[in-house]
Amino acid sequence: MTNADAVEVVAEVHIGITTTIQYGDDNLNTTKKMIRKILLIAILTLCFSTICSSQCIDEIKTFYTSYLMNVENGNLNYEAALCEKYLTEGLSAKIQRMVNASGIDPIIRAQDVNEDGIKTLAVRTIVGDWYMVSYLWNEKDSTTLNEIPLKAQSIDGECKIVYITPFENGVQYGDEMLSCCEVMSASKIDETSGKSFIESFYKVYLASYCAMTKDTDAKLSSLRLSNLSPTALQQFKKAESENQEDGLYGYDFLINDFYFDPMWCESLKFVQLSNDNYQITYQRGVWTSKINIKIEYQNGKYLINSISF
Repeated sequence: MTNADAVEVVAEVHIGITTTIQYGDDNLNTTKKMIRKILLIAILTLCFSTICSSQCIDEIKTFYTSYLMNVENGNLNYEAALCEKYLTEGLSAKIQRMVNASGIDPIIRAQDVNEDGIKTLAVRTIVGDWYMVSYLWNEKDSTTLNEIPLKAQSIDGECKIVYITPFENGVQYGDEMLSCCEVMSASKIDETSGKSFIESFYKVYLASYCAMTKDTDAKLSSLRLSNLSPTALQQFKKAESENQEDGLYGYDFLINDFYFDPMWCESLKFVQLSNDNYQITYQRGVWTSKINIKIEYQNGKYLINSISF
């Protein structure tokens, strides 16, 4: 081989790095060293990814084992401590809203658990940061299988559960199903027209639910105070108080629910029924949510004036 005879060397590794290098006799050794370096980095990256995935599986299994045992024993205080340790702050805040909405615990998709559930608990990797938790209510009956997809990530060196698929969406999973809310989070309220106001307000409002942080309630309250008329605010407060009397906190009259999930974002639709009346719909799995809104224009500003279902 001479310097004029260029040869292409392609180093392909499992993590998707492809490097094409041209060389001749003079730099053959240098090229070989580069290839070895690329392969070493690839192997280390692959190993690190495997270790992280394995660590998250172990952490999820530890969390669910402890959680199921405490549900069985009715130890509510320890359940809260477990959530604080293994769930993100935002997901912990969302969990109680999900319980109020459905009456079941979204972490286990049940109201209680038995020894078979603890004994048959399993966790497996689906793809990327997504995992499937499963257990049998009756270990001798495969039809009692309960599967819960969730997403877990390493945050500040600790594996944390960041998302749990709501029961309405069955065993659906995937980052693409959560991406719509990320787009909505960039929205700003647009008062160019009544329709643009309703669409942009709801996108901003629902994006706050998708982001779910410790100050989500404050953000939602601020948005309502700025965009609802006194009449609509009174409607909201009345419905909220009625639910609180039943021990159900977090009811939101603007969505007729206790929370909004990122998986429902893609199905969000707005229809203008008449000059000042609009209908917002979205799918919660096979269920459809419908909210009817009437707006008014006061002092150069659009406001939501009435909410019905």
